[in-house]
Amino acid sequence: MTVTASRRTLVRTAVWVGVVALLVVFWLTGQLATVKPIGEAKSLAAVMGGGVVFDRVEYVDGIWESRVLPTVEQKSLDLNTLVAALEKDPGAASKAYGNDVGGAYNFLIRFSGTVTAVDAKSETGSLTVSVPFEASVLPVKVLIGPIILGTALRDAVGFITFEQFTNQMQYGGVSDELNERVMKNVVSKIDLKTLVGKKVSIDGAFTYDGSNARDLQVTPVIVRME
Repeated sequence: MTVTASRRTLVRTAVWVGVVALLVVFWLTGQLATVKPIGEAKSLAAVMGGGVVFDRVEYVDGIWESRVLPTVEQKSLDLNTLVAALEKDPGAASKAYGNDVGGAYNFLIRFSGTVTAVDAKSETGSLTVSVPFEASVLPVKVLIGPIILGTALRDAVGFITFEQFTNQMQYGGVSDELNERVMKNVVSKIDLKTLVGKKVSIDGAFTYDGSNARDLQVTPVIVRME
């Protein structure tokens, strides 16, 4: 065997010995193929909080009674007034009455009417309220879950902004919790089985897509039986 070949053999042997040694070290220290689930409560809280625990339930607890309900009750605009304004001049009405979040305008609205249909079978269920509008009636869809989609409530109240949070997960989590609070505090207290034919008054929030001002899908916040 030549000197060169012998050196190559020694190098290969040294490399393999080194690899085996490293594998043994990793195994002994628990670092080899260690998987840490990110779904653990503490880890997830830290991720959502950007390293600081953020409790979305606690946050909404602190604003629901003191800010959300009063804001919705005081700032909701009559449906007839709002829809007519949006149809006449969408841009001006949106700026005057809505809250712009990411290019979409969100509104607080109030209306009264008769419940004509209830869809409680879908995961994104709704009820239809026929509201007197001009010389006719306007069917308004009211979201009743159990899954309420969208960020209308968070974005319509006007005092919850992205800048208040560490990241998008916190911001989105607040919207989800507000929608869950609607299910818990509002929808769960309505007898959906006997609702058809009854008159209701609702204050809520909706997001305007800029096209049909009469296509209303409202997240209810305050529901009164008439």
